[in-house]
Amino acid sequence: MNEFKKEDEIFCPECGKPIKRNAVICVNCGVQVGELKTPIKREDEKIKVPVKSKLTAVLLSVFLGYWSWLYTYKKNYAKFWISLGGIMVIIIIIFALVILVINYNMALFVNYGTWIWLFWLMCNGGIWLWALIDNATKSDSFYENYPNG
Repeated sequence: MNEFKKEDEIFCPECGKPIKRNAVICVNCGVQVGELKTPIKREDEKIKVPVKSKLTAVLLSVFLGYWSWLYTYKKNYAKFWISLGGIMVIIIIIFALVILVINYNMALFVNYGTWIWLFWLMCNGGIWLWALIDNATKSDSFYENYPNG
């Protein structure tokens, strides 16, 4: 023990080397010299995810369409992003059509505007229907055992 310790250090009881006073494990020999201040989580103490409800998922899909997939995002993240991307493409197409119609002839906008809104409703309605059917046809065990169901 020819090493000198500083004021904030102590000697390890196993190897005799100086270590920090608040150290838990000796960095030289690996012996535990202090008590752990934070508990170590075991694997069986996993974070518990609340049980999901099929009724809630169906009601969310009725009122919010594909946004209902955020309720079970771990399982439905791909469907959510595909739908959101599809809606963005539809919006871009609609704006492009509106700009073309306005630039072409303002008088025809009323007729084309009706078709644009019908196109929007058909596409958005299809995604809404997809979310509704998807949430309604899943088994109850999917929601009860979420995210492992």
